[in-house]
Amino acid sequence: MWRVAGNLTRQQKIQLVNSLIHSRIDYCSALLVGIKDSDVRRLQKLQNSATRFIFGQRSRRGVTDLRKKCHFLPIRHRIEYKICLLVYKSLNNDTPGYMADMVQKRKPKAKCLRVDTDTTRLEEVHSTCNYKATERAFSVAAPKMWNRLPEQIRNSETLSSFKKSLKTCLFRMAYDC
Repeated sequence: MWRVAGNLTRQQKIQLVNSLIHSRIDYCSALLVGIKDSDVRRLQKLQNSATRFIFGQRSRRGVTDLRKKCHFLPIRHRIEYKICLLVYKSLNNDTPGYMADMVQKRKPKAKCLRVDTDTTRLEEVHSTCNYKATERAFSVAAPKMWNRLPEQIRNSETLSSFKKSLKTCLFRMAYDC
């Protein structure tokens, strides 16, 4: 990619990175939930290298500010974005039935001292075995991620408004904006 970098505009470089790198990461994001930190660091290095390519930086200086300019979420937040997007689509019947069956809305508790008005939370599945792989399962990890989101994001009316508010929220979390 470096050979053609001089002939491309910054916008074309961003499109190239999105089509060749981010599409591959996003394709398997459900499998990346809960992976080891060393593996996340390897993927983050790949994204950092792609960011340097966009800006023509060959040095090893920090790329956080450059990633912010491109509006790239760090890898961990990118995975969370894709999982929450799948949950939103599942709850709105935009996914196959087997996906929708993996997430269930939480039922309000009948005998509770506090008022339970949040109907957007999901029932969290508590795994009965102590295997790390069980915690990585979509049916276990997705409700935890979804329930961490602010209620106003979970209540989004349209897919586009959900995407926008979710990315803004994750972007602020990632870069402390």
